[in-house]
Amino acid sequence: MPKKSGGPGSEPLTAMQQFGDALRSWRELRGLKLRELDKLRVGYSYSMLSRMENGKLPPTMEGAALLDKVLKTGGTLIHLAAAARAEPYAGLPPATPHFVGREDALSELTAELIDKARSDRSTVAFVKGPPGVGKTALLRRWANTHQEKFDLVLYADLHGFGPRSPAQAGDILEALLRGLGVDDTLLPAADDLRLALLQGRLRALDAQPEPKRVLIVLDNARNSRQVSEVLPGSRNASVLVASRVWLSGLAMSSKAEGIDLGSIGKSDAIALIRSFVGDERVDAEPDAAARLANLCGRLPLALTIAAEQVASNEALTISQHVDNLANRALELQVEDDVDSGVRAAFNYSYSRLNSAQAQAFRLCGVHPGQQFSAASAGALIGVSTGEANRLLEQLVQYSLLEQVALHTFRLHDLLRVFAAEEAARPEWTDEWDTAVHRVVQWYLYAANAASWSITPKRPDHHIHLPAPPDGLEPPEFTSFDEAYKWSQRELPAIAGIAELALRNGLLFPAWRIPVECFEFYIHHRPIATWIEGHQLAYDAAEKSGDPLRIAQAAEELAEGYIRRGDPEDLDRAWILNERAIKVCEDMEPNRFVVFAYVEMGNIQFARGDYADSARLCEHALRAAQAAGARIGETLSRTHLGAAYRELAQFDRAIEHGTRAVEMLTETDDQHGVAFGAVPLARTHRVAGNLDFALRYCDQAQVAYTATGDPQGSAEALGEKALVLAQYGQHDEARSAFRSALVRLRKLDARKAAALNADWLALTTGQ
Repeated sequence: MPKKSGGPGSEPLTAMQQFGDALRSWRELRGLKLRELDKLRVGYSYSMLSRMENGKLPPTMEGAALLDKVLKTGGTLIHLAAAARAEPYAGLPPATPHFVGREDALSELTAELIDKARSDRSTVAFVKGPPGVGKTALLRRWANTHQEKFDLVLYADLHGFGPRSPAQAGDILEALLRGLGVDDTLLPAADDLRLALLQGRLRALDAQPEPKRVLIVLDNARNSRQVSEVLPGSRNASVLVASRVWLSGLAMSSKAEGIDLGSIGKSDAIALIRSFVGDERVDAEPDAAARLANLCGRLPLALTIAAEQVASNEALTISQHVDNLANRALELQVEDDVDSGVRAAFNYSYSRLNSAQAQAFRLCGVHPGQQFSAASAGALIGVSTGEANRLLEQLVQYSLLEQVALHTFRLHDLLRVFAAEEAARPEWTDEWDTAVHRVVQWYLYAANAASWSITPKRPDHHIHLPAPPDGLEPPEFTSFDEAYKWSQRELPAIAGIAELALRNGLLFPAWRIPVECFEFYIHHRPIATWIEGHQLAYDAAEKSGDPLRIAQAAEELAEGYIRRGDPEDLDRAWILNERAIKVCEDMEPNRFVVFAYVEMGNIQFARGDYADSARLCEHALRAAQAAGARIGETLSRTHLGAAYRELAQFDRAIEHGTRAVEMLTETDDQHGVAFGAVPLARTHRVAGNLDFALRYCDQAQVAYTATGDPQGSAEALGEKALVLAQYGQHDEARSAFRSALVRLRKLDARKAAALNADWLALTTGQ
């Protein structure tokens, strides 16, 4: 049996360390030395096995199965390997096991973030340095080492220099809020509300009898503005940032202290090589180790990759490895330039991969996402999800890839550029084209399946695709939750995939993938991603010249702008809806024209022109009936009822609102029922029909709760508070109002302000 490690007062072992201890115990129990185990073809070199036993290298599931079989552990190693693979995925990523040196920088961070922490404001520090210098490693090492000094650690990658645009404020705040335990039901749509919620949660922690301190780690920042947009400014928060650029704006606005990180020293570079290769080999060839350090510019990323290759191939001496590496640097014709050494290290490691590993690596550079799933990588490579996961785990072993979540991976920015350049070489043209087609089709089929599962009661919103191409394994969903969670995970990649499709002339999927996500966007409200993806869909549609594609992309993009709600956004939405109508003027009425007229009616409603709003919604209703667009008709009637209510034409308002709710009830579209019931309740309240108003408020709350829409439920409760106030049930009304207002302030400031104004107008003098 494996022996126990640790003792009273010792730090708990990580799952990776537990695996290492168990591996050593079972190996010794079988009477095997490491080199003997290496010779039994377990898939690991002596160096890898040594680091694995010391808790410095995570096992692959494939390798763990081989070790389990050879050592006859009865599944123990497989079980521990699964725990080790899952361990890094929550909250703060683990520190790199091969970190060396940086004592001065670590001490400076401690001084700024702990010793000098202030009681009157947030303490901010940042680390600046070129790519590959080890900024992320430094942040993770310091944060993991000092996390016991904080009650909570929050982490977000700002993707400042990735393949796509940097992370938006809303996405960063979402990551931080999820670290605080905020789930979808409490996550506001607007960025300012997300920041306010973060500030509120931090203030609550600070107000406890024993105030709680929080560390916020923001990695890979593009510039000061990106950081400043998400800083909570809470006095109980210490903030640690990494960037390639000097954050002078942050230094001025937040009194942030900066550390300029350069290459590691010679002795630390040798120590890093030792951590991979071992003392025996380095001591036998100290000059060669020094040459290796210099050739890699003493940059930790390049050194890690090169040393990994030296460690994994003991058939060559260190000197022979360095000669091979030097030849590759010379091929770049910039012998003394640091970049040539870095690229040479990448090239040398890449050249040592087998054909399947090399293909997987270079094609990972084709994926436009900041990170990617094993399933989507399998589509790129043309293998099953399981085989893709196996190949990606092998690349993690060679330090060419990082695993960031279960079955989710990413490339360092420099490695991504290198991989993409390799994939774009002329000899891989056919491979590139095939990979792009496969991954685009995978996302098309997956998004289509998710859309059907999210709104199955709206068949006219979906299309049926033919059978997927041979060899393609798009996911299938059996429930709303499965589809919703997949959409959340893949959301950051959607715009990138659409852009990849558009660049490669795949106009149908470039248009269709974002519009397939529309049903998810209606529920989740990721406005920035919605607008970015649909702009690409609109561009693809215009390029195709297909009027129906143009109309759908235009009106759905317009809806995104309307929901963002700035005056300029309303102007943009108006122009897009005009385009949708214009392009279909010679065609039979269709639902996209219906929605365009409804949206234009909404814009006029927002501007206070209720007569024109009613005129446009009446036009939408006639178009919907002519087109047989049932959802379009219910939407038209719902908004038409609201317009007539504001015009005090209550009979017409109630007629349209009631018919909309009846039609939605007939099709069991619960979210639609709730959406129609709230404005109908408001109409009845204003008209003095309080019993009807209360009934529709309750119906809306039940339906919104059933469909997991917390904002809609809060709006229904707010309307109910107004009804109760008119009934004279003041205590119950105040309770409902306060509850609704608290929820709406966290989710939609405009809705909260409107409810508050209605309440004051109704209750003044009571």
